[in-house]
Amino acid sequence: MEALSDSAQTSGTPLIVTERALWFYWRTKSNPSKRKESMKPSTALTRLTNLSETIDKICNVSGVVGASVGILHHGEILFTENFGSRELKENAPPTRDTVYGIGSLTKSFVAAGLTSLLDKEQNITIDTPVDKILPDLYLQDQSISSLVSFSDFLSHRSGLLGDISLVVQGHLEMLLEPSSLIQTVNDLESPFEFRREWSYNNWGYSIAGAAIEKLSQKSLHESLKNTVLDPLGSKNTTTQPYFGTDGNIALGHNAISDGICYEHPPQSAFQGGIFEAAAGLYSTVSDLLSYSKSVLMAEQSPPAQGPLKNISLLISNQIPLENPSRDNRFYGMGWVRTELPGIVGQQGDNTDLFEIDELPILGFGAPSQMVYYHQGSTIGYYSAILLFPQTQSAVVVLTNSVPFSDAPDWISQAYTAALFDFPSPADYLQLAKEARGRRLAQFDTMLANLDQRRDPNAPPSLPLVKYLGKYYNKAQSFFIDVRWRTKEMQSLSIAFQGRDTQVYELRHLHDDVFEWAMSYDYSGRRGRLPISDPEYFLIEFHFHEASYGKSLTWAKIPPVRPDGLALYDTENLCNGAGHERWYSFFINSTRRIWQVLWYLGGIIWLGISGSRT
Repeated sequence: MEALSDSAQTSGTPLIVTERALWFYWRTKSNPSKRKESMKPSTALTRLTNLSETIDKICNVSGVVGASVGILHHGEILFTENFGSRELKENAPPTRDTVYGIGSLTKSFVAAGLTSLLDKEQNITIDTPVDKILPDLYLQDQSISSLVSFSDFLSHRSGLLGDISLVVQGHLEMLLEPSSLIQTVNDLESPFEFRREWSYNNWGYSIAGAAIEKLSQKSLHESLKNTVLDPLGSKNTTTQPYFGTDGNIALGHNAISDGICYEHPPQSAFQGGIFEAAAGLYSTVSDLLSYSKSVLMAEQSPPAQGPLKNISLLISNQIPLENPSRDNRFYGMGWVRTELPGIVGQQGDNTDLFEIDELPILGFGAPSQMVYYHQGSTIGYYSAILLFPQTQSAVVVLTNSVPFSDAPDWISQAYTAALFDFPSPADYLQLAKEARGRRLAQFDTMLANLDQRRDPNAPPSLPLVKYLGKYYNKAQSFFIDVRWRTKEMQSLSIAFQGRDTQVYELRHLHDDVFEWAMSYDYSGRRGRLPISDPEYFLIEFHFHEASYGKSLTWAKIPPVRPDGLALYDTENLCNGAGHERWYSFFINSTRRIWQVLWYLGGIIWLGISGSRT
């Protein structure tokens, strides 16, 4: 890889290590008064203000339509700034009270809400097996089914595969109803080692949301409002934002390579949906700065009650991001915890574009300090929040675009470096430019890879009509409709859940393998998160013996799911695929019956023993 700066690189990291940086580090260590001078609010404010031109360029390079930034320092709001516009048509500038989708920043609120509710329960804690509250949870991996707890789900250490293909495709249209949640989680594979490997998984927070609704006997929206948001004084944080023309909300966008972003229609896609608890909140810079202040104060002096009573648990080291751990990087419950100097942003998209040793070391050459952070991404919005307990500081970045790279990550790091006057900060504008090129190259490489594998002279193994059909998962909650693309019946297409809004062209690759890959720009216009792995877009058809009919495999995820997800032709569910489905139902039901009999037997035995005494 070419250097990202004219200066030297060290240890394969494109962060600059110069004589000036080493001199500055020695100077501030030997002269603490100089460090204190640079930390004065007035001096820090000047540095933050001077950064605006660079941030504006990062937004433009990354395809960010609008951004709002807020900085908390020593427990008080020091700085806010806004860039771009809330929407393309009106060109209305955002403010610190503009409402954005915050994606996975939702998770810390949900973790706080669940732990608050569990505090009120007898004999139930965060470490209680989930099936004690949600008895229909019966994981495919029976060895962990009765062990997995809410702490496992909230810290992403359940071992379950986090693929969300069955739920989310284009325009963030939810393809499964909330009633399908438990069965879908039951069917997830377990490719990671239980409680020993960190693997990001939105399903665990959906399970937490289901538990919140059951424990509170209210909707997630109502429960979070009553348990977390209102007690913390949040004014505009909600799962049900107002999209009226007279409101102050930023519409979501997808970056397109020609510089004209695609604008999504006004929608709250997660509202009442299966991933509402994983990424469904909307909020403002003002609310998140207030939230940050509350978290930092609670961490310093834990309250006896309230939504942040368990903050020490939520920010604790639950699982290392790598095993063995590197550089004290851990996940808590809705928060990543690490120490600076170090790498942040590991939970975001930039790790898909850069190797870990290519990412900048935030705070290189500066004294060590702790940071708690999280990133959020959803269709139309990316975000980041960083908390620094030592100085009661916070950096909040909200944007209304799916950018070429994780722009809020670069922006939040740039502001952090300016706030603390870190010596020789990384060139975040150059990183954003490099990331943009890499993202577009990923899609070009994917399409070229598929073209190389395509055999234009060899037709499919069977007439196209043989591939038609509706192919279902085992639970029959999801299907792909393989249909004719045109009236001329010369080509095929697929429709997720049979919906006309989710139709994609299906092209022959070789033998019985087809693909539905797309360019970066087309992916953006279809409102999709960027996926550039060619294996994901392969659909392979399988024709079995007469009693088993036909099936297809799709969404391969090497190496955790190399064979892909199996779907079965609906006309043969009662034969081939149905055998597996009914066998699974029989096994699950039998185990439940034995559990009930064992429980009743224990009660009878205790009754007999009691009568004898």
